Amino acid sequence: MNRNARLSLLASMLVAGVFAFWGGWTRRWMSDDGLIVLRTVRNLLAGNGPVFNAGERVEANTSTLWQYVIAAAAWVTRARLEDVAMWLALGFTVAACVIAVWAAGRFWSDTVLPFGVLIYLALPPARDFATSGLEWGLSIFWLAAWWALLVRWAKPVNGPASVRVASWLAFLSGLSWLVRPELALYGGVTGLVLLAAHSRQWWRILLVALPVPATYQVFRMGYYGLLTPHTAVAKSAAASDWGSGFAYLWDFAGPYALWAAAAAALGVGVALMIGSYGRERTIVLLVAGCGLVHLVYVLRVGGDFMHGRMLLLPLFALLLPVMVVPLTRRIGVVGLVVAAWSGAIVAKAHPIDTARLDAGDQLGIVDEREFWGWATKQEPGQAPHYAEDFLAWKVMPDWPTAIGEATRDGGAQLLLAQLDTPSGAPEKYDWYHLPRMASDSDLGNHPLTAYWINLGMTGMNAGLDMRVLDTVGLATPLAARMPRDPNGRIGHDRWLGLEWQIADTAADADALPEWIDRTRVKQARAALRTSEIRELLASSREPMSPGRFLKNVKFSLTGGRSLQLDDDPSTYLDQPTLNSIDAGEDVGLGGPQVAWSSSF
Repeated sequence: MNRNARLSLLASMLVAGVFAFWGGWTRRWMSDDGLIVLRTVRNLLAGNGPVFNAGERVEANTSTLWQYVIAAAAWVTRARLEDVAMWLALGFTVAACVIAVWAAGRFWSDTVLPFGVLIYLALPPARDFATSGLEWGLSIFWLAAWWALLVRWAKPVNGPASVRVASWLAFLSGLSWLVRPELALYGGVTGLVLLAAHSRQWWRILLVALPVPATYQVFRMGYYGLLTPHTAVAKSAAASDWGSGFAYLWDFAGPYALWAAAAAALGVGVALMIGSYGRERTIVLLVAGCGLVHLVYVLRVGGDFMHGRMLLLPLFALLLPVMVVPLTRRIGVVGLVVAAWSGAIVAKAHPIDTARLDAGDQLGIVDEREFWGWATKQEPGQAPHYAEDFLAWKVMPDWPTAIGEATRDGGAQLLLAQLDTPSGAPEKYDWYHLPRMASDSDLGNHPLTAYWINLGMTGMNAGLDMRVLDTVGLATPLAARMPRDPNGRIGHDRWLGLEWQIADTAADADALPEWIDRTRVKQARAALRTSEIRELLASSREPMSPGRFLKNVKFSLTGGRSLQLDDDPSTYLDQPTLNSIDAGEDVGLGGPQVAWSSSF
């Protein structure tokens, strides 16, 4: 690489780093889903383990590594968790863009100009998820490091590609599953390529690639009783929803004319690769193939409910070979057009339709940052940064007071009620608690419990001695196994009925409000004691021991993999039990243990 090429690459890296930092910093925020991660980190730092609720072993976060990275940084710095997550995510994003540009410049070995990196960073969702508390920064950092090692493997500095470089690439590929499950596609295919290219050193490739993910997988099976993160159970990808997937794609590509920028990137990439051969062509085909399969997967499962989020990773992967491109007259013209497009997209942004939200239309695909900025009454263009910012949402202002009152009164469960208001007046909500049972049932071991779909804001604004669960199954095994609602929101189409929610708490079933079906609550409580549901609950609640660990490994390969529940609790009960419940008896208070006491 000559002096001009080196200078152009350094300039491109500077542009990428500054643009990535500026874009992420100016749109920094914290999402409700990001707060879910931080609740787990709080439990880790408190000694309760990698769980969302103390005493219930549920892996509520999709990215395994992300929660541990935050925990390690928080333990060292003692800084506020929201700040730790924001700075880590932003740092990973900046590093990812710089490394991706550097690797692309090394690949072309010519005078280059920024190209694909401008396309990616111009998109508002890319800059939104540069922070947010989620693992997107870590994920694109993994992709960038993967691409850099592929380039080093295909174009070694001196001599043929060494086994040492292949070993580092194999190790990184092994970590893919722990960054995000779908990145296993990239890591797995890379592993096969390395095994084929270094057939005589196959044992070394496997020796560095497998130990870390294999060790964690055994831990996951024994500790959680699952083969995958619990979120993958709740968001099962077994069914296809191509219509929603293509609607999700257009929701992302349409507003920004991304299709035009993507066509330009494709045309430039194909033109540059004509005449290439050997490992250079191999790694480009590897990157493009994995990115395309990832894209198809997102379309197949129906996309997501957050605008653009699930398409960012395959887009970043597909742009890796053209993050920078060689400077020629024709490519320079295309580069200027892309730069102009990028500037226009940054200026245009993605404004939210507040009239639609004011009218109560909050389902479907939502610009998550703009939505929470609106919901928490932030200044225009701003968004929440800390957990307490979410208390400004219409359902949350009384949350701390309700927890205090319920704790003082020994309450069992918090419920949310919508209050009657005059026609045209803003909606008002209030949290109230249900009384605790007087029985010595093991269900009395449950601490104060609340169910709400938004786990992050409730969990981070509550103590670790409180049990916070959701209705769609991200942290709630019962909800994750309920039937899917074909009309539900993508990724949130499970639903745990109110009767099931109350049944699995210490609430007194005979002291419930009249509008709650007490008979059905008692049926659900009795159903908890039946064999398959009891084993599901025991896999996450029974105190850990060697025996429980082995049972969980077995469960992860059987019921943990396939168990689905019926939302009608009566289907699990025989007629004598149903008759006893109809007579007013709460038979589910006794029987095989389903709740254990926990220390916090």
